Amino acid sequence: MDILVRRVSPHYGRIKACGFARTAGIACNKTLARVSSRRNLDNLRKVHCQVWRSCEVSGVQVEKTLMGDHNPFFLLTGATAMTFGRLLSVSTAAVMIAASCQLTDAQTPVVQPVPEYHLSDSVAPPSIQPVTEATDQKAASSSEKDAEEQKKKEAEAKKKLKEKFTGTYKPLYFDNDFSYLCDPLNDNFVIGDRLKNISNAGLVKIDMGGEYRYRYHNESNHRGLGLTGVDDEFNLHRTRIFANAKVGQNFRLYGEFIDAESNGENFAPRLIEVNRADMLNLFVDATLMEGSGSDLTLRVGRQELLYGDQRVVSPLDWANTRRTFEGAKLAWKSDDTSIDTFWTNPVRISPNSFDSPDRDQEFMGTYASRKMAPGTTGDFYMLRYLNGRGANDFEYNTAGTRWNGTFGELLWLTEGAYQFGRNTDGSDHAAGATTVGLGRTMSQAQSKPTLWLYYDWASGDNDLGAGNGYHDNFPLGHKYLGFMDLFGRRNIKDINLMFTSSPSQKLKLLAWYHYFSLANSGDSPYNIVGTPFNGGNAPGSSDLGHEIDLMATWNINARNNVVFGYSHFFSGNYYGTTAGTPFQGDASFYYLQYSVNF
Repeated sequence: MDILVRRVSPHYGRIKACGFARTAGIACNKTLARVSSRRNLDNLRKVHCQVWRSCEVSGVQVEKTLMGDHNPFFLLTGATAMTFGRLLSVSTAAVMIAASCQLTDAQTPVVQPVPEYHLSDSVAPPSIQPVTEATDQKAASSSEKDAEEQKKKEAEAKKKLKEKFTGTYKPLYFDNDFSYLCDPLNDNFVIGDRLKNISNAGLVKIDMGGEYRYRYHNESNHRGLGLTGVDDEFNLHRTRIFANAKVGQNFRLYGEFIDAESNGENFAPRLIEVNRADMLNLFVDATLMEGSGSDLTLRVGRQELLYGDQRVVSPLDWANTRRTFEGAKLAWKSDDTSIDTFWTNPVRISPNSFDSPDRDQEFMGTYASRKMAPGTTGDFYMLRYLNGRGANDFEYNTAGTRWNGTFGELLWLTEGAYQFGRNTDGSDHAAGATTVGLGRTMSQAQSKPTLWLYYDWASGDNDLGAGNGYHDNFPLGHKYLGFMDLFGRRNIKDINLMFTSSPSQKLKLLAWYHYFSLANSGDSPYNIVGTPFNGGNAPGSSDLGHEIDLMATWNINARNNVVFGYSHFFSGNYYGTTAGTPFQGDASFYYLQYSVNF
């Protein structure tokens, strides 16, 4: 039975198609009902029902009847029925579904009571029991229990709906989930909802939306790469628009446009700040296998990649331009395990022309993740990065694992990687990186304060400035080694302490302290893109300095937020004792960001 549910928004007075509810084994010769509903302040459903002709259920004729004041009942035999988004099923011979209607006199349909059931001979009508005082008391007690149980179910359903609504937009927009729009309890309406779940008779479903983000930068003594002594302030604008089309059950086409602009600066923009009118994602998905709790999908085209905590592979959302790849990915997923195998070329950003994949570079690998014991996740990966571009030729293979979990209020994380291959100078490459973290959350406190202690290490080399240490592939370096982006994950040690809290549901606070030093005093420090900082001069000290990052995030609502951040770097002995450093003082950075999803 197909029931087309059209919902009327109490705020906008419009009729919106929400979706189709399908029930296997039921076929109607006419549309059973058109339902338009809205919720009042007491969370009660006001339903306008218009009942037409009878339905034929598995060969059994079911007639409409009126029982009580404006309460249409439908008796279905041997079937499971869905009405108003609630699934009701029993193992007895019949299923009775009631929809309570509150109609005005003008809306009340004329429905003649049917004096008897017209069912097949194999189904007997329900017997009528005599009413006694004991029966009434038992029924009242049962009704109270049912009402209490119903309240609990509705509270749980509303909690799940809220989680769906607030978590709609994912780090990768092609993973967005707009299923909350078809939840019968949903009374949210936000900008862009009219462009979601657009369906053509159930054959094609289209979602459209996007993001606008503005960020103001004020950089003191670190414009460029590293501690440079150069100041600048400027504005970054980013617009993303996506369209997702699902054709049937097995095919999907996804496209995402990006326009990134920088203005107001005194110096040339960084490579990650400008990319005018380009495609961030453009791919086709084909489901090759589905069922038995798992599915296998092939994706071909331009696509972003994100794995684990983004220490090795990330779309780099902090960057105005983001990062993307072009190639193919085979993804297998079950309830507790996912395995991705991919072969891609990184896409090179051309600020004022269409981006193209870099055929001189190849990035491939397999990343597997599995939910182990409750609260514990284990990841395993093998990545291969080949760079055949001119003098910067290298071949790096990274084998790693990541584990994180919880034990009561204790939190823990560890990630390690070993790297081997060939360096740019032709020598054998052997390097590694490790992250260890231990945290504690106070879940009973109102603000949910959480404290983490981390240690990050990435190897260097005895060859000064040669870049033969650990290569971090394509990470979200901004997040883990200080928000000022002074250092990359090569020849670095970072002892850091992070504190977060949520004084209210809308406000989140973060304070993060870092102490940086060189992992190998015979090698240079490296900046955020992996090139040596002052690579021609031997370090006078391994002490790079301290950084403190402060950030406040105000979630205006589920689609709009404002972020304010301030960071300060206290330069260490390296800058005062090493020849050739461009600047020896401290640096600071503050920014203001607004973003809206639609």
